[in-house]
Amino acid sequence: MCDAELGPALAEAEDPRCPECSHALAPVRVAGLWRRAAAGALDGLLLLVTAGLLNALLLMWIDPPPLLGDAEGIDALLRVLDLAPTTVLERYAPALVMAALYFGLFWSISGQTPGHRVLRLRVVDPHGDPPRPGRAALRVLGHGLGLAAGAMGWLWVAFDREKRGLADHLAQTYVVRDA
Repeated sequence: MCDAELGPALAEAEDPRCPECSHALAPVRVAGLWRRAAAGALDGLLLLVTAGLLNALLLMWIDPPPLLGDAEGIDALLRVLDLAPTTVLERYAPALVMAALYFGLFWSISGQTPGHRVLRLRVVDPHGDPPRPGRAALRVLGHGLGLAAGAMGWLWVAFDREKRGLADHLAQTYVVRDA
């Protein structure tokens, strides 16, 4: 396998082949924003039930002081906006670590999370294989950065010619639809 640059003209060729090594190229359908979002929602629900529950049990066990005190209504909202990001991260670090492991392990083992499997999606590297652990870790990092940027890393998929988000570009991966 080589890492030759493939131009858009190959998509219209009758028998597309790599310009450097002449291997036949397999057609793929990349997944769009809505299908990826639906898979993400399914994975999010699964994580909410598992990692969220474990995080809640851990918080009950260590019994930290309430983040919002006795605030209610608009006062609670104002206190949330006034919280230091490190305070929130400390509180939810176990759930974030579990989510990172969930995605990283599923992507590197099979290229599919349970949400991806239901919607027949697969994360692949440029050669069509599941990403190796390093690429999977970069995808996790890319998703974190994309979320921190107001979900712009995810919305990027809607405007990218190859339907790739920040995490895909960072890890050199693609999300494709299974045949």
